[in-house]
Formats: sequence, C-alpha cells, structure tokens
Amino acid sequence: MPFDSLASFLARLDDEGELQRIALEVDPAGEIGAVCRRLNLLKGPAVLFENVKGSRIPVAGQLLASNRRIAIALETTEQDLYAETMRRAGNLIRPEIVSRAPCQQIVSTGDAVNLDDLPIVTNNPDDGGRYLTAGHVILKDPELGYNLAIYRMMVRSRNELYLRFIPNHHGWAFLKKAEARGSQVLQIAVAIGVDPAVYVASQFEPMLGANEMDIAGGLRRKPVEMVRCKTIDCEVPAHASIVLECEMRIPPPTGTEGPFGEFLGYTTTTVENESYMTVKAITRREDAIYHNIWLGRPPHEHLWINGLSYGIQAEHELKVRFPPVKAAYAPPSGLSIKLVVQVDSKTTYPGMVKNLLAASMWTRGSLWKEVVVVDDDINLFDPEEVEWAVLTRVQAERDIMILPRARGTKLDPSSDADGLTDKILIDATRKKDFKGTVAEPRRETMDRVAARWKDYGFR
Repeated sequence: MPFDSLASFLARLDDEGELQRIALEVDPAGEIGAVCRRLNLLKGPAVLFENVKGSRIPVAGQLLASNRRIAIALETTEQDLYAETMRRAGNLIRPEIVSRAPCQQIVSTGDAVNLDDLPIVTNNPDDGGRYLTAGHVILKDPELGYNLAIYRMMVRSRNELYLRFIPNHHGWAFLKKAEARGSQVLQIAVAIGVDPAVYVASQFEPMLGANEMDIAGGLRRKPVEMVRCKTIDCEVPAHASIVLECEMRIPPPTGTEGPFGEFLGYTTTTVENESYMTVKAITRREDAIYHNIWLGRPPHEHLWINGLSYGIQAEHELKVRFPPVKAAYAPPSGLSIKLVVQVDSKTTYPGMVKNLLAASMWTRGSLWKEVVVVDDDINLFDPEEVEWAVLTRVQAERDIMILPRARGTKLDPSSDADGLTDKILIDATRKKDFKGTVAEPRRETMDRVAARWKDYGFR
C-alpha cells in the first residue's frame, strides 16, 4: 500500500534502518542545517529532530537523499527505480476529493495566524532569514488547471511570505494569467510534510497545464486524496502535515528577499522588488511534522530526486524524435544542470548524436549546461563509467561542441548578469574508427561467478 502521510513513510524508514531520531534539543537557526550537511557528507540516513528549540513540532530532513530511500518511497527496488518510475509517471491517476481531512484537524485564521508557531529553519549562516524549503506550492487556474512545485519562500512577518516566481516557472505563468484576467488576487496553497510520491511528483516538469498530482497518483498507484481549503478556492493533499492558505495581491506587493543558499551550492544576492503573499490560514494535523530540505554545497537531497525526475522528463521528450534514445539521467554530481543520455548503439545513424545533443537544449527549460551522450554498454547511472567513456571515446575537436552565450540559470555564479552561459555538448559514443575492445570476462562467466558468490565466502 502507498504511504498516505509523511509519518507513515518515516515509520517505514525507521523499520528499514534509514531513519535517525534525535531527542536532543536542536536549534533551527543553523544547527539543523549543519546536521543535515554532515549527513550528506557521510551519506547518512534521514533524520527526525524530535525536540526543536522554540516549537512543539518535530522537523524531518534528508528524506530522499539516496536512491535507496527514493525506492522505498515508491515501493520498488533500486535496480528497478528508473524503469518503474518511468512507467508509473506515464500512468496518470487523478486525485479524489474528500470532505474531511487530517490536515485540517487544527485551523488558525485571522489574527491567530502566526508563522512563528512553525519550526521554520535557517539552513545556512548567510541566509537572509528563515526559509520554507519544502513548501509544495499548489496553484489553480480556470484555464491552466493546476500546478504543483516547490518554490523558495522567505518569512517576511508573522503572516507574510516572499514567494520566488521567475519567468520560466509555471507559477509565473499562473500569475500572469490571473493578471490578464483582471483578478485582484492569486490564491496560493502551500502543503508541508506531504507523502513522498507527492514530493517526487513536484519535481517533474511537465507541459504547462498538466497536473503533477496526476503524476503523484501514478507514482503511488492510487489517487491522492485532496480536500478543499478553508479560506481559498484550492485543493490540497488531505494527509499533509501543514497547509498554508495564502493570497497574493495583484499587482503583488514587493520587498527585499534573500540572500539564500541555493541548489548549485552558492549563496545568492538579495532580490529587490520580490513579491510576497499574505497567509490567511494555517491548518495542520494534530501530529504535524515539519519538512525541511537543506540546500547548499553539494551533495544534497534535491539532486537525488531531480536526477530521476529531470532525466525521465528528458527521455520522454527526446525519444519522440530520436527512437535510439534508451534512457536519460541527471546525475546528482551534475547539480541538475548536467544530462547524460544513453543510446542504442545498433540503431544510431550518422549525424544523429549531434542532432540529439542540439535537441537536448530544448529540454529542462534549456537549463542544461552539459550534455553527454553514451553508448548502451555504459551504465549512465555510474559517473565513473560515464567519465571512462568521455576519456576513451572522445576527441575534443571532433566530439565536443561549445554553445556560447546560451540561456542558462542566473544561479550559476559563472554566468553573466542575464544568466547567459557557455554550454558543453559531448558525443562520447564509439565512432567507426574506434579501435578498442573492452577487456572484461565473458557475460556467462560473470553470471556463473555471481551465482556462486556466497559459496566463495562473500556476503
């Protein structure tokens, strides 16, 4: 059965030896972030801070910071994780609306709304304030449908949050659509502490108008139960831990947001004239758990999920035009701006890989900075094998293309003020004049050894 809540997922992680409970009091201003950073370096487990200074609500972190934990979240194996996620993400299941929900067991509205009641974390010392880093923003529009994504949000006051929309975000399109329609407000729901399938689905980037909640239903093989909000016209996951019901005036009021430690590992500068919204209501479970995602110097949690979701999205888009594409992956070491594509060596044709590399620039919102294409004898999930292919199958003049001054992300500190960057496209496949024969035992010998592995005395 799929996990209905964050709490049920944490219980499974505990059973699997993938959760560390911390009873010692911890400070959300810096200490929680430092623990998460150290866990990343040690490749440690997920963590539940049960005693957070200034709050009665525990904080969970590092939930999906490994492929094993993502596999547990989706009830599959590490070996089948990519293929199973690919299959389920294409089998959309629409949400179901329920009338009562655990996420509305406690309701605060009006003057009772106080973000200080939540254990919102300051992850890094240069952050400009407390940030919601795992707030699943849910938008609803009569023409565009729904959008589910995680956007960075900084606390402005006890009932106000900055919300970072930029032009390539779907959230920006929803705001502009509301403006064009003459709406006076954009209603925004934020769900914190959702079940892991919703969390994974939020990191897919389907076409504008697609509902990521349908993807979440496919991933969990069961509809996501949703409930109508108390004060705004929107629906949220019924089993979420905490929900913020918000409104952003149109045109939005603005202020100064940031700095913030972002996913590429560097602290951004402040953002002037950033939009903010008002929290009209906070609803939550009686046993609420706050979810925090630590972002900063890699490795970190986001990169593991995005490796899967961005890769699957790229494969889906590229395979339509290039049938030899077998898989695509955005390795965590590539910071969500590197893509590795695997092709069927038997069905490629002259010039195809170059065209494929060029076409890849249209995926991921054109944000890839490096794309590598490898043969199907290379395990694209293993960075060492990919590097082996680059070092032994590439001649720079022939196989590497530089795309100068192309659109990237402003979060890359090496890009210019407009986010323009040079991109590297690498054909790491074997060419006709390739002379090497791979040195390794025959497959049947390896299979026989694998079958006898325990007989040799290995565990």
